[in-house]
Amino acid sequence: MKNLFSENAIREAAYYIWKNNGCPANTSLQDWNAAINQLNALANLTNKAGKLTACKATASVKKSSASKKTTAKKSAKKSK
Repeated sequence: MKNLFSENAIREAAYYIWKNNGCPANTSLQDWNAAINQLNALANLTNKAGKLTACKATASVKKSSASKKTTAKKSAKKSK
């Protein structure tokens, strides 16, 4: 599986994981993998939130368009 994150992003996340765990010895590989997992989880949450926002925006546009069509039909009926 191709990594979506830069080496620097993973390195920084791994560093903070190591620091938060009390700077234990010989955990670099575990910290590195934990960093990748955390970054992936964050990316998944961000993608889901973006999709949700896009769905809400689409629904809002559809409602707005339907409302404008209804208003236009009512106006046309009144002018006849």
